[in-house]
Order: sequence, then structure tokens, then C-alpha cells
Amino acid sequence: MTKKRKRRERSKPTQTSGNEGIHAIQATPSAVTAEDKASCLAQRLKKHRGTAANTPPPPIWKGTNLTGRPYLTPHDDPKAFEDCLNTSYKGFLYDPPSALPDWLHNQFDSSFRGMDDLFLYDTIQPGKKRLTRTSVTRTLVGEPGSTYKYLGLRLFSHPWVDVDEEGNAANIIRAKSGSTLRKLGYSERVTTALIEMGRANEYLTERSNEMLEKYVSPVVVPGGLVGSADYNLTLVNKMESTSVRRDLKKESAYGMGRVSVGWHRDSGLKDFSSIAVYQTLQGATCTKTRDEWGVAVRAMDGGTGGPLTSVPALMLPLPSGSLYYMLDEFNHNHEHAVIAGSSGVRYSSTHRVAREGQGTWQYIRDKIHHFFISASQYNFNKGTAIDANDGCNVSAKKLRDKFVSIVRAQQLLLNEVEFEWLRQWFVQGHKHCSLHYYWHRPIEKLCGWYQDLEKLSVCVMNFLRRQASSTSDDKTASEDLYDVFIECLTERSKLREAWKTRYNDPVFEEISTDERPISCPCFDRNREFDFKRCSKLGQMPNQLEDLISQIRDWRSAFVEMNTASKQTVKFDSTYSNQKKQKKTKSGSLTRKEQKRVASNWEQLKKQM
Repeated sequence: MTKKRKRRERSKPTQTSGNEGIHAIQATPSAVTAEDKASCLAQRLKKHRGTAANTPPPPIWKGTNLTGRPYLTPHDDPKAFEDCLNTSYKGFLYDPPSALPDWLHNQFDSSFRGMDDLFLYDTIQPGKKRLTRTSVTRTLVGEPGSTYKYLGLRLFSHPWVDVDEEGNAANIIRAKSGSTLRKLGYSERVTTALIEMGRANEYLTERSNEMLEKYVSPVVVPGGLVGSADYNLTLVNKMESTSVRRDLKKESAYGMGRVSVGWHRDSGLKDFSSIAVYQTLQGATCTKTRDEWGVAVRAMDGGTGGPLTSVPALMLPLPSGSLYYMLDEFNHNHEHAVIAGSSGVRYSSTHRVAREGQGTWQYIRDKIHHFFISASQYNFNKGTAIDANDGCNVSAKKLRDKFVSIVRAQQLLLNEVEFEWLRQWFVQGHKHCSLHYYWHRPIEKLCGWYQDLEKLSVCVMNFLRRQASSTSDDKTASEDLYDVFIECLTERSKLREAWKTRYNDPVFEEISTDERPISCPCFDRNREFDFKRCSKLGQMPNQLEDLISQIRDWRSAFVEMNTASKQTVKFDSTYSNQKKQKKTKSGSLTRKEQKRVASNWEQLKKQM
């Protein structure tokens, strides 16, 4: 039978009798989940329309700007403004307050007031430079377990629906809506505000989809293939006026005034997804156009290019209660900013479709669960599968390779939990921790799982030490296992140094103590490397350099024994007391490092 025919045979549906086949066929459509639909849409968009990075620039407006400035407003030249908006800024639409229902205005106003205590300044790191504080306070609200990462900082959301014991969204009857949030610790006032924000999000999702169908679907190619507007979180901002915040930076590119939020494209979103922003102005009494709060937009030269100088920017003063949209690909090839007004406070709620892949509690929780299920099949003390003796048909090399793979997954998971979750949580301080009741239990679980993962690391460390000893009878390790451990520990050491620099940034000296970084007991241990202590406590040291050097020595001894050098290696309890042994230099290097050295030598010979 040919391979082609075999594939056809395997692709045939399984024959069933009675009603079983009918039930199987009928169950297929309902098995398609929302995640499956989202994944299918993403694949179709990528195939037919590309990605955010390769989105072409918008059409160039050919009109004439008679204002004498590099930007247009609807006050100066309404016709030119509207013409430019419809040509180079397709996808930017807005609803005046009168176009929206009264209950929506009331819901947003009530929600903004109710969550006033949740607003915090963010300490961010633009372009890996020195840390800085945002000029606005904000909070994140969304689907339970969602987060949003920008400029090196992960924001943890407050849930806008009820949750179950596992932290997932729960179906609660309307009369008891918010009851589970109250149990977590949220006050009745905050709970009401969060639930109201969730209901407002439902309206914005519906309204945005109407806008997409009416204005975007008919003009895209292929027709009707538009991005998602199923908003799963909102970033709620509170901005103070120039009369209060006199340190606001000037908008230097076009001379529009001072900015509360500078030029940017929203990051971390699904490609071609829409954005909806509702704003409320409280106490704003501007009498001059130049003193009004406004939204500014500018055209960019494609998904990765800079500003298009041939297209004027637009500045649109919007009244309180306005709702504006950046639909489909608009966020790919445009930037936006918020121009500060001279009085009042601006609240805004920016509803987005965040990428869910690696940024939710459910994702990291399930990933850890799946790892421990896989890890249960291995003995980390012996470096092999638990049922290795039963696998007669499995070669020793294959068993070693499998163990190397599981250790690599374990080490990468440790790095992810530490640097993408725990450090991101503890760097934001006690006040942040005290406000985010939903996350108390998930963070506690992550700390416990981190410690369990560390215990496995200690088991592997002891195993590598025994394998490097000349008295060891069972040589089941491999050079690859040493390499994985060295490479992952080296990466972790570099990341810890970067975070140490971050903790020591002068910006933290300028803020209140309850917003400064707090230590995490999982890894902030100021102890030198001591092998016996690490083994006894099941903990890895905070400073990893000595341990990495020790493992390199073990690797060298392991390589020498495998090449029949018969060299005896003596180990003491601590690295600092270890007797310096003569070893081959190449034995302590990983395979990647050896290739790099060889490659550098070849290049040097060519230059000679």
C-alpha cells in the first residue's frame, strides 16, 4: 500500500453503529470554541491581509493646508479637516454624546467615580532606558485573569464579571452580580464600578461591530474580512489638566500644546483589532480652542515606518461623553496622542482586544499544570524516566534526550514565572498588591509552584554533581543536560542583574514607600552559594555565578571521564573551598560556546 493510499485510509471517518455516528456528527459544530474562531480569524487575516508590521501606509491626502500649521482642526478649516480625515485617516470615527444612550453615560460616570481609589501611576521603562513615571494614573479592568504589558511593565486587571474558585469567569444571576468579587475583598462601591464597566464594554463591542460592518467591511480586500472588536479589557486613565500638572511635556512635533499621553500606537493587541475610547471631562471650563482637551492622530509610513510628513496631523477637540473608534488596521499605520486641556479632569476608558496567548492567569496556570503532569513521568534524582526499565524498545540515548527536553522546559518555565509574573507583581509595591484582590490567590499559587520547580532544579543539580564524580557507576547524564542547565542559569543570572539595576533606579526614591518594589521570598535571598544548604532547603541561590562555574567544572570532569581520562575529581561542600583542579578548557564550555569559539578562530585565520 502506498503512502498516499495510507493517508487516505487514515483520513476516513470511523464507522459507528446506531445513533453513535449521528451524535458524533451533530456534536462537531458545538465543539468549535470562541478560541478556535479567533484563531481561524487570525489565520485568515494573516493569509489575506498580512500583519501589523507589513501594513502599507494610508492614502496620501492631496488637498491644501491653508492654516500655516502642520496639523488641522475642525475649527480652522472644517472642509479640509473632513476631507483629510476621510482620505488619510479612514477607520477613525467618533460618536457625539447625543448619539449614545443616556444609560451609557450614567454607567461610565458611575464606574469612573467608583474605581477612583484604584488609579495608580505606572513606573515604566521606555526603550530599556532609565525608568520613568507616567503623567497619568490608570487601572486595568477586563476578563478575569487578563493582563496588559507595555514598556516593560505588566498591568494586572481587576475582573469586570464574577469569578469562580479557579479565577475564571462565573455565571451569576443578575440579582447576585458582584457577590464573588465582594468575597475576594473588593468594596461594594468598587464592585459595582467594575460590573458596570463590564456591561458598558458589551455595548461598545456591539457598537464597534456595527461601525466595522458599515464603514470598513465594504472597502477592505477581501470584502468583509475585518479584525476583531470583541474587547477583553480596558485601560482606564485619569488625566489632570495643565493647570494642575505643570510638568506635562510639550508636543514638539506639531506645536499642539502639552500632552497627557504622547504619540504612540497601542501595543500587545491582536492584529487588525479595533479600539474604542469613551471619555468624560469633569470640571473642564475652557473658553479658548487652544485650551481644550483633544485627541490627536497622525499618519505613519506603514506598520513600522515613521510619520508621513506629506500628511498633516489632525487634532480633534471632543466634548465630554464622546466615544471615538480606531477601527481595524488604523492602529497599525497611525499614532495617536492626548492633548491636555487647561482645566478639569479627563477620564477615559480604552477598550481593546489584547493578545491572550501568554498574558493571562489561565495560560500560565495551565502551562504549569501540564508541565507537572509531564514531569511526573521522570525521576529528577536519577535523570531518567520512571518506567525506563519497562521501555525495552527505547534506546538509552532517546531516554536521555527526553530528560534533557523536560529539564529545558522546567528551566524556561522557572524563568517565565520569575520574570514575567512574580517580579512584575512585586516591583509595583504594597499599595498595588493591596488593591488587586483578585490576584492574591494566583500570586500565592505561583510562588508555591516556583518553589516546587526550584526543588526539581536542586535534584538535577545533585544528579549532575554525582554524574561528574569518578565513583558514580550509573552514567545516565549527557553533555546536553549540562549545557541546558548552564545556558538557562546564565540567562537567569543576566535577567536578575537587569532587575537589580531596575530596583536601584533613582525614580523609586522619589515616590512613596508603599509604591516601591518589595522583595519576594521565592528568590530574593541574600546568601552566597553553599551546596549543602541548597540541597537541604531545596532552594537555588540568588547569585548564580558561583553555581554556574561549579557546573562547568562538573561538565569538564564528566567529559574527561567519558574520554577515559580517569581523572579523579574531589568535591567540597562549597565552591569557595573547592580545590582547583586541572581541566580541559573545552570541557567546561557548552556545545554552542565551543562552536562560537571555533567560528571565531576560523574568522581570525582568514584575516591573518
